[in-house]
Amino acid sequence: MQEFAEPTTILEPAPERVMVTPHLEYEFYEHIYIHNFIRTAVWAEKNGYDAIVIGCFYDPGLREARELVNIPVVGVCEASVHVASMLSAGKFSILVGREKWIPKMAANVRDYGFESRVASWRVLGLTVPDMRDREKTEAAILREARAAVEEDRAECVVLGCTGMAGQAKKAQEELGVPVLDPVLMGLKVAELRAMLWKRFGISHSKIGGYEAPPLEEMKPIYEKFYGSYP
Repeated sequence: MQEFAEPTTILEPAPERVMVTPHLEYEFYEHIYIHNFIRTAVWAEKNGYDAIVIGCFYDPGLREARELVNIPVVGVCEASVHVASMLSAGKFSILVGREKWIPKMAANVRDYGFESRVASWRVLGLTVPDMRDREKTEAAILREARAAVEEDRAECVVLGCTGMAGQAKKAQEELGVPVLDPVLMGLKVAELRAMLWKRFGISHSKIGGYEAPPLEEMKPIYEKFYGSYP
């Protein structure tokens, strides 16, 4: 994705292996990911990074990380639906791999305030490993995106898995509506939020839902699970 970043943006992967399961289609796998991701988020802030992007449409660990750090933490689902809402006067559709994903993702979209803007959730019938077959994935995206536009009256289509990264452009050209790559949306929103943070000190609110636990209470708990608090 470096080629799509602004000239002053440097993208780096997590310094340690956060993803230790083959994918995050199951709650148990997501739980393991969040445990690892929390340590990475705290490390990133202490080491001078400007923003963090979570590379899964479930946005795992988004709320937990925002409690613990001040730098922008961006979920690709939240970023994508915000952009989609600005690109459509009416509604947008979200394409997912399996029915299994919809309850959790729909709950997140509802929490983000966009439930009423979703025209439909369209299912490709593919697992995350299946999406390594780009030809099969491209065909499924075109099929369901076309149905979303023609049958559900969607004005914009969101690809609801980072396994579909790089597949938006062809569908957009064929259908004539915005088709959003979640990885690209996460990157661009992270760049915007990093600029707001560095230049103007604007990041997520630390009162209410993202209030941090008291340091004297949190630190020994953190160190019990992760070792020394940075």
